[in-house]
Amino acid sequence: MFDRIKKYFLRKHLQARRPDKIREVCALERATTVGMLCEITDEDSYKAIFRIFTQLQNSGKVVHLIGYIDEKYVPFYCLQQLSADYFCQKQLTWCGEPNVVQVTDFINRDFDILLDFNYRYHAPAEAILATAHSKFIIGSCPDFQQLYDLFIQTESGNYSQFLASTFNYTQKLSGK
Repeated sequence: MFDRIKKYFLRKHLQARRPDKIREVCALERATTVGMLCEITDEDSYKAIFRIFTQLQNSGKVVHLIGYIDEKYVPFYCLQQLSADYFCQKQLTWCGEPNVVQVTDFINRDFDILLDFNYRYHAPAEAILATAHSKFIIGSCPDFQQLYDLFIQTESGNYSQFLASTFNYTQKLSGK
């Protein structure tokens, strides 16, 4: 019951803060700035996400990663970097909105594409997606379908398949 009340107030708060933005379809291949939003559940998920993060950086894109850890503290294996930040439960408001400067900076960036690697509902992910200034938001979580510009249904937790599908569909949508 308390979770439903928190979700209600979070959505009410986010509706007032939702930015007016112009959506632009952009192929992943041609994007210059890419934002990555994800949940880190264990060291294996961290390694899988970081592999994709590095792959995108090596292809010449400016990539920023924000990762949520659903625990009280950020684990030792999540290394903060210049363009990769992580936050945990202790850095959330009572209704689940992130209260961290790095998240605010991430939200205010105008990414060509924002990739959401979450495959289940989290209030912080909803808060970030609802207030992001990105031109094109892509994700695969059914709970956030209304927040995405492009919803791609993939096997949950298979980040490589999601990235391959994103590459394929954005090329088709942009006319390549």
